[in-house]
Amino acid sequence: MTREATPAHLLSRWGEPARRATFEGQDLSIEILKWDAEATGEGVDIYVTVGSGIGNLKNENTAKHRTEFLLGLHPAQDAVVGSLASLGIYELKVGATIKSGDTVPSDGPLWPGTEMMAFLILEQEEVIPKSQLSDGSHVHFLQAIPLHESELIFKRSYGVEALMGWWEDNMVPFWDPNRGPAVPDL
Repeated sequence: MTREATPAHLLSRWGEPARRATFEGQDLSIEILKWDAEATGEGVDIYVTVGSGIGNLKNENTAKHRTEFLLGLHPAQDAVVGSLASLGIYELKVGATIKSGDTVPSDGPLWPGTEMMAFLILEQEEVIPKSQLSDGSHVHFLQAIPLHESELIFKRSYGVEALMGWWEDNMVPFWDPNRGPAVPDL
């Protein structure tokens, strides 16, 4: 499998990305591609990892399944790309599989000037559906949502459904990188 298959899938959807950033280290390389809201039609700028699942190819059990991450923000916050790259290699660093409902902490703020310090990972098929590749493998795209510490604590105490339900009921714009913490007073 080649890592070019994922960008080709994304290019066929949205055209050339507005920006690219590459992060390398410890025999790993991950790229973050960004499309502006106008290109995606989603009302947010979308950042996508490329190369998150490449390390899984060494594992026979996961060689046919790769996971990449997408993040939608409006307004754009390009300084998030380093944290998104760290998310992309998190599985390889800690030896765990990230799945929907998990939270992944950061070593600090997700970008300068924010208090958000973790990602909530959720299933999504609407923005980027699973991609079947020519070699029979597939790439699954999981959504990453930035979280404040209080939101992380609420999610750990009451579950992801409670957090998402409260956000939906209160129309919390979780895609807004400038938003404050949004959890009920308990």
